[in-house]
Amino acid sequence: MKRRLAFGIAVLALVFCALPTLAAPADPAADDALAAIFAPAPAPDLGVVPQPQNEASRITPKSSCTATCWNGTSLTCSGTTCSATNSNCAAGVRGSCTGSTSGTKTCPACCSATATCTGASVSCSGTSDCFAINKCYASCDGVIHWCGSHGICPI
Repeated sequence: MKRRLAFGIAVLALVFCALPTLAAPADPAADDALAAIFAPAPAPDLGVVPQPQNEASRITPKSSCTATCWNGTSLTCSGTTCSATNSNCAAGVRGSCTGSTSGTKTCPACCSATATCTGASVSCSGTSDCFAINKCYASCDGVIHWCGSHGICPI
């Protein structure tokens, strides 16, 4: 008796689970999609011979360039395109390089100062705050370069 009852409940569960599937309307688009997914692959065309690929032709060439800064340092950039300009403080050119991979890098700002002293001169170069007071001193980056005799300085 228990077996029959368990069997009956199992059959009823299967029927109830199958009813929504049997009652659902057919979807031709879904059927076409399934048919396309599970269709066999087309046969290869034996009349066409594949051409070998040159590995070097598929790799994008990289280049690098270097800009020399006024203070003796250098900047290196890289990428598929690259350009560099050296520092030239006398012409007001700071110096930089630009690469498509590395972006733009810029040399430190250049400045220089020269103070005319009695019988000589003092000068300096720096990255900022360069100035000079004649017959006194030249200053670059906060470092003061005094004239030999600076008794007439305003300081």
